[in-house]
Parts: sequence; C-alpha cells; structure tokens
Amino acid sequence: MRRKDFLTALQIAATYIGTVVGAGFASGQEVLQFFTRYGTFAIIGILSTTLLFFILGLYAMSLGRLHGVHTFSEVSDLVMTKTSSRVISFLLLLLLFGVTIAMMAGSGALLSEQFHWSFGISALLTGVITALTLLLGIRGMMSVNSIIVPILITFVISLFAYVWSTTQGTVIHSAIPLVQTPNTIWALLLSAFTYAGFNVGLSLTVLVPLGQVADRKKILVIGALLGACGLGLLLLLLHLLLVSIYPAGIHYEVPMGYLAKSLPPMMRYGFVFILWAEIFSTLLGNVYGIASELSRHAKHSYFRWVIVILFAAMMVCQVGFARIVSVTYPIFGYLGLFILFVILLSERRIIRL
Repeated sequence: MRRKDFLTALQIAATYIGTVVGAGFASGQEVLQFFTRYGTFAIIGILSTTLLFFILGLYAMSLGRLHGVHTFSEVSDLVMTKTSSRVISFLLLLLLFGVTIAMMAGSGALLSEQFHWSFGISALLTGVITALTLLLGIRGMMSVNSIIVPILITFVISLFAYVWSTTQGTVIHSAIPLVQTPNTIWALLLSAFTYAGFNVGLSLTVLVPLGQVADRKKILVIGALLGACGLGLLLLLLHLLLVSIYPAGIHYEVPMGYLAKSLPPMMRYGFVFILWAEIFSTLLGNVYGIASELSRHAKHSYFRWVIVILFAAMMVCQVGFARIVSVTYPIFGYLGLFILFVILLSERRIIRL
C-alpha cells in the first residue's frame, strides 16, 4: 500500500474514533453501564463490539462510496421512499442536534468547574474553536482528529500503565462479576450490539461522506479496521481501569473522575484535556453532519449553518449538562439504533466496492 493511502486510512480511523467517543465514553459511564457491570464477562462484550464496529462502520462508509454521495440524506433518498427518507433524515438531524446541545453543555460544565470560568464563556470558547475547525469541512475535522485521537490513546495507555504499576497488576485479577444471572451472556451480547449499533447510527452523517475520501476499497477496509480496533482497545483499557476502582468508584456519576482524584497533578490536567477533546471531537462530527445536510436542502451556505447551529446549541445548553444527559441520552441512543436498522433493511444491494 502506498504511504499516502495508509495515511488516508489512518485519518479515516481517527475520524471514526473521534466521532464515536464523547463525554459518556471518557467519563467511564458508558463503559460501566454496557460492559464493566458484567464483570469477567465484559471482555466478551468488548470483543463483540469491536467486531460490530468494523462491520457496521465499513458498511456505513461503503454506502457513501457505492452510491457516490456525500451526505446521509442522499443515501436515504436512494434506498427509501421520499416520505420515509424525509422522516428518517429529520429524526437523525433532531438526534444530532440534541447530542450537540449535550456536548456544548458538557464542555461548558467541564471548563467552568475545572478553571472557574463562567459557563457561558466556557461554552463560547468551545463553539469558536469548533467553527474555526469546520471552516475546512470534513478535511479540517479529519486533521484535528488525527491529532486528538493518538493523544487520547496514548493517555489512556499511560494511565493504565500508571495504575498497573501502583496496584502491582491487581487491576486484572480483581475483575469480580457485578452482574450474574442465567442470562448474563445473552444480556451482555445484546448490550454489545446495542452499544455498537447506536454509536454507528449517531455517526452516519460523518461515516457516509468518509466513504468518498478513499479512492480504493482497501483504504476503507483498513480505515474501518483500525478505527474499530482503536475503539476496542480504548473500551478494554477503560474497563480494566474501572475494575481497579471497584467497588467505591463505580457508584460515582463520573467514575473516571474518582480515579483522577488519586492521580499526580499533571495526569489530572491531562484527564481534563482528554475529556474536553472527546467532547470537542464529537461536537465537530455532529455540527458538520447537521450543517452539510441542511446546506443541501436550504439556501444558506454550509458555514452559515455551522454558525446558526452552534449559536442555537449555546442558547439551549444553559439548562445544564446533567439534566440534558439524564433525560435525552437513552432516547437518542435507541433512536440512533432505529435509524441504522432502517437503512440496513432498506438497502438491498450487495455492496461491491
């Protein structure tokens, strides 16, 4: 493979990872709810999720390349009736805007709590950085994720190594099952499928245009594989870190925050940066997806929509991060899974790249 093609595959992988991870991922809450609570069985779920991330992610990117389209709504127009396409596109945009509000609120809460800035200034700073990045469209998003994601993976590996060294490796051996029922394995597999499905569903407006970035089948396959493996590695390491703080830490709203309290100052600041960067990368993907879809159907330019979306999100996010997440995230998750299923059932072609 040519060096240029491999670098493109790495950028695709980084953008995939950056779009999936978010505040819930970095806080440890998603990993706890979907995997760690199953104890020693969690690794089976993580491996299953990694495989699903590869299959579903590649499928979503392949839709863009197969149909020669740059937005999710173009795919839905091709594989559904006009009415169904409009309904699904509207639901997806509503879903993405809801998550955008949550990410904006999360960035405001994080920076205001850690640095004692006002909530409004904190959210505004994140919004300005997002707008400047999206001036370059999907290429700008890919470039930023190519920086953020390696830092994220390096930090999580370093954090795991630090905890391993301070606990003499008991982080592995203390994996006590938290949930054990006759149907534990089936519940875990359903959890893995749900987690992968709704995360890919949430990422469709980014994954579909990513299919147009690669000019060869092999680039997409490698990009999807590296992205899935990166997500799987992060899930595994975060799971083991959560096991290391069992049982006290798992009862915290932000489990990884409990672990961060025991870290040296530099690592604590690193954790804050990583959490913000994950919020930022998710915000990039959501705002890009909404703006590209709206600019296809409305008169305003793509970047004008970026500004409108960010301004609206900053206004609504004043209600607070915790309230937004607790009320809307379960709904958003299953709506994303539903949208992905509709696309899978509607697309009857065998994808031949």
